[in-house]
Amino acid sequence: MSNQTLISVIAACAIGCGTAAPVPDTILINGKVFTSNADQLWAEAIAIRGERIIAVATTDAVAAMAGPQTRRVDLGGRTVIPGFNDAHVHVGPRIDTFAVPVSDDPTTPQVAAALADAVQKAPAGVALTVQIGGRVWDDATCTRSWLDSLVSDRAVMLQMFTGHGVILNSAGLQRAGIDESIVDPEGGRFGRDAAGRLNGRAEEYADLLIGRRLAASVPKTDRPVSYRQFSTEAVRLGITSVHLMGNSGPHAGIVQDVVASGSPLRWRILRWPVKEGDQPLQDSKTHLPPQPTPRVDARGMKWMLDGTPIERFAATREPFADRGGERGRINLPEERIAQFAAWAYGSEDPLAVHAVGDRAIETYISALEKGGRPEIWARKRPRLEHGDMLMPDLVPRAKALGMVVVQNPAHLMLREPLLRTLGPARVSRAQPMKSLLDAGIPLAIGSDGPLNPFLNILFATTHAVNPAEALTREQAVVAYTHGSAYAEFAERDKGRLLPGALADLAVLSADLFSVPPNELPALQSVLTLISGQPVHNAGLWQP
Repeated sequence: MSNQTLISVIAACAIGCGTAAPVPDTILINGKVFTSNADQLWAEAIAIRGERIIAVATTDAVAAMAGPQTRRVDLGGRTVIPGFNDAHVHVGPRIDTFAVPVSDDPTTPQVAAALADAVQKAPAGVALTVQIGGRVWDDATCTRSWLDSLVSDRAVMLQMFTGHGVILNSAGLQRAGIDESIVDPEGGRFGRDAAGRLNGRAEEYADLLIGRRLAASVPKTDRPVSYRQFSTEAVRLGITSVHLMGNSGPHAGIVQDVVASGSPLRWRILRWPVKEGDQPLQDSKTHLPPQPTPRVDARGMKWMLDGTPIERFAATREPFADRGGERGRINLPEERIAQFAAWAYGSEDPLAVHAVGDRAIETYISALEKGGRPEIWARKRPRLEHGDMLMPDLVPRAKALGMVVVQNPAHLMLREPLLRTLGPARVSRAQPMKSLLDAGIPLAIGSDGPLNPFLNILFATTHAVNPAEALTREQAVVAYTHGSAYAEFAERDKGRLLPGALADLAVLSADLFSVPPNELPALQSVLTLISGQPVHNAGLWQP
């Protein structure tokens, strides 16, 4: 039934039953409405009553529903889309640091020069952070001792842009509360020299542990600020929902900080269990209450099976092209993987697993196959975060389990680093998107990098690594809205503009479906509504 027909049915019922047809609180008319609803992709106008949409149809049909008190927003031909739902973000308390400017993927000498310059410019005592790539990470001379020779009186942290490794000087280790007695956390490793002394390198869950300890140093009263600032930027970009991969501290604390921030966004907060040495596994249980506010849902768990091909931590079935014999590694022991699969199978606790390499993905798939029946898993929608090397032979098995793939468009721009480590043959099959949709596998989009959804749509529709897997703009928007809502079991309430759905939407500064590609990153929202109320307004919503 079309929305125009639905309006007629409502009106006819109201007349026949002697009751008034529902009068909208707000109508948006004269627009170009992309609904993400396959049954009716395009419309002109929307009627909202309370926090939900009651009609999506032509301007004439929606205008006819208005009453004397109805707010009328004339869109003037502007494009409207469902609010973006970013399915993979990382936000946490910001520690006081000085970001040292360097080029993309700098060399070790370039980092040394940049640090020397930064020491002269940064406030005294403030930690220095440098974002590095594969060239510095691959340089075995880049260690704690080398950094100490450059800067010894303040913390220095060289963070891999992938988020899977960090190199610290002695002051940096001290600031993070790491000393020689530290025990490797499950799934991570602290590097040591031949004498067994910490060399300043931390990988995977060890890097995560350092990040958590640094975040814990931020005063409790200051922690909600980052979430508040993030939300302000998000609504300006038309984002109304996010899935937070909780990595900045204990799950309960993250949830409390998000609630305290007063953020208008809808949050899905997934906990990230960590086991440090002999301590009990942290965050193995859902935080209570699991839904502390109507806009915060604290259910779900994330696990990290491997890293990325950039630092060669991705677990691959074949050796890396530039490192014969190396195939990465699976971070977690088989019994832990079986355990969290069993937790997800026996509960309503959603499961999200970071797996990039094809061996890691196959390990995840095999654990689910061993741990339960496919038809049961399909109802639980296990998430594959990234899934860059979901190779064609694994696709039917993933589909049978009802897997949802959450892809991150910024990853699609790393052609040269991936060619170096994976080689052309594997790159030609890597980072599937279009073929997943063709195979019937649900696809969601999360940023896991630059927050700007219009930039990410540019990446998704060009796909520098594998252009044959590029999406159309319509497909990208659907994945960024309805696909992400489906990934969190919220597709009935959000992700599409249709009667009964929450009135979460964005009116755009330009038409993202027709502007030249180079103009996409400059787009933003001129009006963002959540539950039918403005959370960002550039003047379109009048008093």
